[in-house]
Amino acid sequence: MLIKYLRLVHAFGRAFWILWIKFPRLSRERKLEEIKMWSRHTLEILGIRVTYETSLTQIETSPSPLMLVANHVSWVDALIIQSIQPSIFVAKSEVRSWPIVGSIATGCGVVFVDRGSPSSARRMVDDLSSALHNGYCVAGFPEGTSSEGSTVSLFHANLFEAAINHHIQVQPLAIRYTNPQTGDLCLKAAFIGEIGFVQSLHQVMTSTGIHAKVHAGELLSPLGHSRRTLAHLSHRSVSSQLELLNA
Repeated sequence: MLIKYLRLVHAFGRAFWILWIKFPRLSRERKLEEIKMWSRHTLEILGIRVTYETSLTQIETSPSPLMLVANHVSWVDALIIQSIQPSIFVAKSEVRSWPIVGSIATGCGVVFVDRGSPSSARRMVDDLSSALHNGYCVAGFPEGTSSEGSTVSLFHANLFEAAINHHIQVQPLAIRYTNPQTGDLCLKAAFIGEIGFVQSLHQVMTSTGIHAKVHAGELLSPLGHSRRTLAHLSHRSVSSQLELLNA
């Protein structure tokens, strides 16, 4: 276990080196590739094996930026999405104060939002719009909170305003964590209740392995939708995909 933690510390150190030493000299494409490879390596250190239940071609070959939305179970969700398609993430403002991870998130351009503040939500939409304008994919968890992962709570609509404003397609994703031995729902990664980040990290690190299954739904066009109807359509897609993973 000590070696596992030392590998994680090394990964965190490498993240700082990538973000503050390498990034200033890299093109956007190389920056995204560095984020993808670091995320995959970190998932491997955490003992999380990711499998894709559907083709990711539509994500990897999209000629224009996408908005990726998923059900929210854990802080691990962001690593999984970054390992598929590096994106500018939306996260709750509390993440900024998490040890080490908060600094890494800031360096990756995460958009922090206070969900109880209308002005913060407005700035979030503006920041996402800027990222989309500059050719970056954006990603978030419209439930606004994490869960055990068996169901999907209703989606908040604010996030989808940026997709409508920039005519960006939405890519729904479902994520399910299972026990690799039994295939049953695994709660080791679930960031729920009063658990803090450090405790959650330790819970993941000391698990005997976690299997994360990812299911990608069909791309959704924002044309003809309000942010509320697009949020509803996205929620229905993610819920349907999660049902397939739970079957």
